[in-house]
Amino acid sequence: MDFYQGKVLRIDLSKATSAVEPLNTDWAELYVGGKGLLLRYLWEEVPPKGDPWAPENPVILMSGPFAGTNVSTCSRLVVGCKSPATGILNDSYVGGSFAPEMKFAGYDAIIIQGESPEPVVVTIKDDVVSFIPAVEKYWGMTTSRIEEAMRRDFDPAAKTMSIGPAGEREVLWACLSTDQFHKAGRGGHGALWGHKKLKAVSIRGTGSVAVGDDAKVFLDDIYRIHKEYVLTEDNLWAHEEGTPVLAQVMSDAGVMPTRNWSSGTFEGVENINSDSFLKIRTRNRACYQCAIACRQFHQADGVAGEGPEYETIALCGGNCGISDIVALMKFNAACDELGLDTISSGSVVGLAMDLTEKGVHDFGLRFGEVEGYLKAPELIAKREGIGAELALGARALAAKYGHPELAMEVKNLELPGYDPRGAFGMSLAYATSDRGGCHMRTYPINDEVVAGTLPPDTLEGKPQRIVWGNPAEGMIGENFSAVKFCGIWCDFWAITPEQIAQLFRHLWKREVTEEEVFRVGERVWNLGRLFNLREGVEPDDIPKKLYEEDGAHTTGASAGRAIGAENFRKALQEVYQIRGWDENGVPSEAKLAELGVDVRL
Repeated sequence: MDFYQGKVLRIDLSKATSAVEPLNTDWAELYVGGKGLLLRYLWEEVPPKGDPWAPENPVILMSGPFAGTNVSTCSRLVVGCKSPATGILNDSYVGGSFAPEMKFAGYDAIIIQGESPEPVVVTIKDDVVSFIPAVEKYWGMTTSRIEEAMRRDFDPAAKTMSIGPAGEREVLWACLSTDQFHKAGRGGHGALWGHKKLKAVSIRGTGSVAVGDDAKVFLDDIYRIHKEYVLTEDNLWAHEEGTPVLAQVMSDAGVMPTRNWSSGTFEGVENINSDSFLKIRTRNRACYQCAIACRQFHQADGVAGEGPEYETIALCGGNCGISDIVALMKFNAACDELGLDTISSGSVVGLAMDLTEKGVHDFGLRFGEVEGYLKAPELIAKREGIGAELALGARALAAKYGHPELAMEVKNLELPGYDPRGAFGMSLAYATSDRGGCHMRTYPINDEVVAGTLPPDTLEGKPQRIVWGNPAEGMIGENFSAVKFCGIWCDFWAITPEQIAQLFRHLWKREVTEEEVFRVGERVWNLGRLFNLREGVEPDDIPKKLYEEDGAHTTGASAGRAIGAENFRKALQEVYQIRGWDENGVPSEAKLAELGVDVRL
């Protein structure tokens, strides 16, 4: 198959062995690559209802079919597992250059199973796989140090995926890190690597990716697509300002989580908005073969690095009452080096501040106070002092101190930076997300706040948009996001179904319709639902204070708004009906057959 390498590398850490097997091309035909092919492999590889920490529970690295080619924004990698935090599927996406290097080494996917008796680093150079003891030399390193060490000790051109100290200590929101500033966050892939005693995978490939006999036609088409669709006004914002542009917009709309979600408007946002970050931006950086170059590099008062993105600004800034831009950058840099997801870190620290100020328990953390705030990431990563309790995560920490209502999470995944009391559609986005509290599966807030094409204070018409979206207007629905994640196009390319069809034409060697594009996404979404049902997914819900009348904000632009429990439940049932699922969210046999989903509960 053109674009695919046709090989999967299987690594057994328990035995320190590796083997190469053919890619399942039948699955690739149905699920394309990226998210879809990852989920199909997870269905086979994960023991049903098994312990996420068990040695046989795999972590899978999966590329998209266009990785390593000239298609812009397609250098991204998806990492997947059964999450130790949520107990359901976990797929996280990371940019940089690891996925193309994996393809150049000859592999579409890497499946990592087993558990090493001692800390280990795995190096891969084309078809040579080595297991290097890590306990004396590499264990304990931060993420940038281990990448530097692998370039020195293994290959100067090596691309490395690693964990930091947080992963080594199995913190539930530990990330995987590559190219220093790129993180596969959310859900605890880094914790599983730490449990498996895998410090890093470092890869070097000397091959290439074949696109078929019509290579010139493909390259000419890609040049045209880049010119007409990528380097346009629709995507220019990502290069010029990036996601910090959302900070002022969301706070003004009453949507930015503030002081542990007690408000949606942060009075200090002017100090950490896009204008403030533009003053300290030094340059832009890009992932492999990406024309957009969205990575904003900032420098101030001795701290420098990519980001922070809006989610970090919201959760580690407003949610913690922090309006000091340098302190925010230092917190973000510490999380990057330690291998911590910033969304969960800011959520947990904000919760601890709230518990302190309410007199429930004194963690020595208070809203807006910088000193304790800056110490928190290292304490969490090392499980020392207050970090031993904060490392429990928001749900367990709030429950321990008798206030579960203060934990803003869905299915034990802490919520990102959009308060649904200011944009009602986000309540359905969070509840129905296939990995727990997440904004990446559907983005109704684009219509509700950014573009302003739909009223933010109603759920009328939102279920249809949640499922199908309206990509022509920039509204991404769950089915379309699923197919985007199969090709693993970056969200900062506002790609349309018609443009994906043009690219799939090269992949499938025939004309492709937009209906076929959406069918792939819907098929993948239903496969994910089956996986979660098999593993015992929690009911689709959000924290009750986010939709009940007595949880409404009292200040800011979203003051007084309440979704209402009955309205929320009614809209959720409408989502199920649109999907062809029953009242419990179980896909019908007719729907699965219609979509060609090849597994059953």
